[in-house]
Amino acid sequence: MALQVEVGTVEVTDESERLAAAHARQLGEEHRQILDHRHRFSETSYGIMQAWVGFLIVLTLSQFSLKQYGFGLTSSEFIAVITTTTASVFGFGLLVGNFLFPKGGSARRRV
Repeated sequence: MALQVEVGTVEVTDESERLAAAHARQLGEEHRQILDHRHRFSETSYGIMQAWVGFLIVLTLSQFSLKQYGFGLTSSEFIAVITTTTASVFGFGLLVGNFLFPKGGSARRRV
């Protein structure tokens, strides 16, 4: 069987079909590895974000309960901690999202 190309013909042999199948298997394996890596990375980053949000909740509850006894942060310190931590959580989520789902696809990271 011959394949017509602009500059000539190319013979498709059993060897070329075997190489094409091997290449397809390799690409499938790479894709599976990328998906496994994304899954592990997303679970880890989700755990970090949960801990971060948990810290915010504990800090808020302790701030309200300790304020009665004269302990705790001043209002400006509390607002600063909540604001910077919340911004950090959103920034971390954005970084993780951009890493897990790049705009150029997986090929962008191969360079």
